[in-house]
Amino acid sequence: MKIKHKVVKEFQYLSEDKKIFVLKAGTIIEEYNYKAKSETIAIDSAIIDNNPEFFEIVDWKADLLAYIKANKLPTPAVLAKKLIPFFEDIVASSSASQAAPAAVDDSLAKEIDRKEAKLDSRDKSIKEKEDEIEIRIKRLEKREAEYKEDMKSLDEREDSIREKSRQLVEKSLDLDDKTRDLNERERNIDLSALESSKEIDAKYAKLQKKIDLDLKALLKKEKEFEENSKAFLKRENELSSKEEELLEKSKKNEDILDCLEEIDDRIFEINDKVNLLNDFNTRPFTKDYLVSIYLDLKERISSIRETIKNAK
Repeated sequence: MKIKHKVVKEFQYLSEDKKIFVLKAGTIIEEYNYKAKSETIAIDSAIIDNNPEFFEIVDWKADLLAYIKANKLPTPAVLAKKLIPFFEDIVASSSASQAAPAAVDDSLAKEIDRKEAKLDSRDKSIKEKEDEIEIRIKRLEKREAEYKEDMKSLDEREDSIREKSRQLVEKSLDLDDKTRDLNERERNIDLSALESSKEIDAKYAKLQKKIDLDLKALLKKEKEFEENSKAFLKRENELSSKEEELLEKSKKNEDILDCLEEIDDRIFEINDKVNLLNDFNTRPFTKDYLVSIYLDLKERISSIRETIKNAK
């Protein structure tokens, strides 16, 4: 296999004939040779090997992934993940496979068929679980929308309470203005109209009565304001309690979504294990290998069930 290096950062190389070549980032160098437009320039291997910040080795796995992306093959990451272990297995077992092909007896073939049927059944069961999980996710999304509507309604109620509180404060300020006006009137009584003590006493009694009535009205308004303030505080506490309850429910929903993501990862791992059986026609499996796959799938499915149980 050819040794390839990729230029990571732009590098200026001075050749033996004193020519300067600019190696741009992304350039591929094969076997320490740089192919220009009309010639091939040999680069000293020590320069490439001793400058890892400018040059990096390109292995066959990266070449394979680049080829898949360049040819726009579907799902390059998944395809490379499947092909790379396959090629590694081919390289590791090529000598043994060429020496003597494995023989499979009838009982082992029947056992393999039974295992394949069982795996198909489990695959179907997993698909049903996936559909069930999708339904649950939709239900959770619906609940989340309902919770958001409840929060919006609570916000509107809170705004209404704040508006009423503002009105109460304005009324209180209006009462203070009236009290100040009353006091101002009391100070500005025309002394010239109080010619006699009887007249003074009558006007004073009348004024005192009016003051008493205003004070009673003021005390009543203050009492109403205090009751409204208590009601507002009580409602504010209720809203705080409701908000904490909604936050707790939201946290629970996040935990459920985390469990669903974990289940999705486990299902993806099970799918990878099942895909290992796709190349049965090109590479026979031993009984022990199939049993190990079966036990691994069984363990992963049990883990998914445990996760669903905890999510409930």
